[in-house]
Amino acid sequence: GSSGINAEYGDIKFQEMKFHLLAISCLLLLGRSEVIEITDDNSHIIQSGEWFIKAFAPWCGACRSIAQAWIQLGAWADDKEYNIAEIDITKGYSIGNQLLVTRIPTLFHVKDGEFRVYNSPRTIAVWKKFLTEKEWQSLEAYSWYKKPGSIPMKIFGKLISFAMKVNDVHDYLVKEANVPPFISVIGLIAIPLFASLLIFLACISTAHTLWGKPKAPHTVGFQSSKQPPVQAPAAEPAEEKKDQ
Repeated sequence: GSSGINAEYGDIKFQEMKFHLLAISCLLLLGRSEVIEITDDNSHIIQSGEWFIKAFAPWCGACRSIAQAWIQLGAWADDKEYNIAEIDITKGYSIGNQLLVTRIPTLFHVKDGEFRVYNSPRTIAVWKKFLTEKEWQSLEAYSWYKKPGSIPMKIFGKLISFAMKVNDVHDYLVKEANVPPFISVIGLIAIPLFASLLIFLACISTAHTLWGKPKAPHTVGFQSSKQPPVQAPAAEPAEEKKDQ
């Protein structure tokens, strides 16, 4: 009866819906492959060529709202000279901090190592125009010491990355291992200090072994700067000429 027809119709619609979902998933996966993931391990590749990079976090709602458009931009740029990439700042601690990411999502344009922050509307049409018409040339580039890859920023990124990892260890000790927070903090401070002391002592011992212990400085007496005056030699009396 009609119930059988409705059931059959519902099954057909369900199969069509599954097909559409599968097709959309395949398109997303294909498009996703055009977006390059930048991590601390491969961040050196953005120093050459032209890049448009999105810094994001998985929990960020604003980041998720532009995720589909970013995938489409990657597919559009596949046969062009632009590299579309993204950085998950929850994984790329060092590169994320070298870029001085203070809010997410943040978009960066990079051209042969020159970094600029993109602040225009976040739509695919505006992005395409930004790239094709080289609108990035009107933006101020990072100073040399702010560029990711420079010595100051490498040191800064490593320090922040180390601090984040220490914080992760602290969270694990407190939440998973049930270690009291104050003991965890004391341990995380004391262990690096003790390790640094051991390394320092090892370096001193190695230096003594290779070059010997430094000799004690010699005590040198100070000579008086006042010298006795030098007396001019007495003039010899002139010989009297004898009268001839």
